[in-house]
Amino acid sequence: MTGQTASVATPASRESAAARRERARARPGEILDAARDLFSRKGFEAARMDEVAAAAGVTKPAVYRYFPGKDRLIEALLEEDLAIPFRRLSAWVEGHEGPIDDLVAGFSDRVGNLQGSGLTRGYLMLALDEAGRRPEIADFIRNQILAPGLLVLARAFHQAMARGELTPGHDPAFMARMFFAPFLQTSLGTVGYALPVGDEAERARYRAFHTAAFLRAFRA
Repeated sequence: MTGQTASVATPASRESAAARRERARARPGEILDAARDLFSRKGFEAARMDEVAAAAGVTKPAVYRYFPGKDRLIEALLEEDLAIPFRRLSAWVEGHEGPIDDLVAGFSDRVGNLQGSGLTRGYLMLALDEAGRRPEIADFIRNQILAPGLLVLARAFHQAMARGELTPGHDPAFMARMFFAPFLQTSLGTVGYALPVGDEAERARYRAFHTAAFLRAFRA
């Protein structure tokens, strides 16, 4: 024997390494949660990265390791809170094969579920407010959320007209814009803007009234 001892990982050290890896995987989400709360209270411009780090319980370099700059952090929040949920909603619309009444009702229910999550905290309103100072936010909302969502709705309405469910001769793109606008208003209304929409029960009544009125206007 040479007297040298091999380094052997003990179960305790392996567990410690596994715990460190798990914490590292969870850290971006923890930073986003802290940033979401901080931004909703102070706005994108006023909130500082060191405040985000303190709220997340990490160092400022740790924040920059995952999000190298406030712009990247804002982009990640917009992606997680707005783009991903709306892509799922758009995918549901594209895959829907039932009658148009079911699509309209399902869309309304799913928007209601979205309004019961991050949107009710005023995050969408914050993003729209900041869009004037940060054109890239306006571009993100327009290109990643509104434009794709309106496109799939327009296709759905066009197909419903072709099936004879909706009255032909209308512009499906215009119908999609008109149909979607009140849902956006109720999202903004949750933070005291636009329509004075209060609790979820009132928002649900508003959505039901809108969808019924839409179908009465356009059903063949």
